[in-house]
Amino acid sequence: MKKLIKADLSKVLELTAAYQPINCDSLKAELEILSQNGYSDDLFLARKDRFRLMALSEVYTVGSDANRLLAMFEVQTCWPVLTLLLHAEYMEGDVRRGSVILMDYPELVRDVVLFNRLPNTQRERHIKQMISRCLRCAPQCTMVDLIGYLKTGR
Repeated sequence: MKKLIKADLSKVLELTAAYQPINCDSLKAELEILSQNGYSDDLFLARKDRFRLMALSEVYTVGSDANRLLAMFEVQTCWPVLTLLLHAEYMEGDVRRGSVILMDYPELVRDVVLFNRLPNTQRERHIKQMISRCLRCAPQCTMVDLIGYLKTGR
């Protein structure tokens, strides 16, 4: 797990399309969703030709589309899964800026399975603590590290 700080979150996702076979038109639609989310924490998953941007709290909700999608990506392990946690910290005009945390996909899946059955308030508290821990403890990365991760998923 590493973090890139003070990044334009939509530009990081656009950069993903340069290194993964992602449909740019579909990505633009996801970027529209990102621009409307304000200060929410989002999770971006990408594997080969599939990707999805979703609210992190939905990933931890049992039975939600985001929770089922996380499980679907887990089953298809022949390609590495890019897992980016997008934490918006402030806005500059219409641009969301914040930290991008390069997550370890299997570790995230284990965490979701462990905590998704908690009551809503405890689950939300866990998510906030996880994000805080990632922001505090994850070593910073460079753009070169980010590009390497986008190319290989590692």
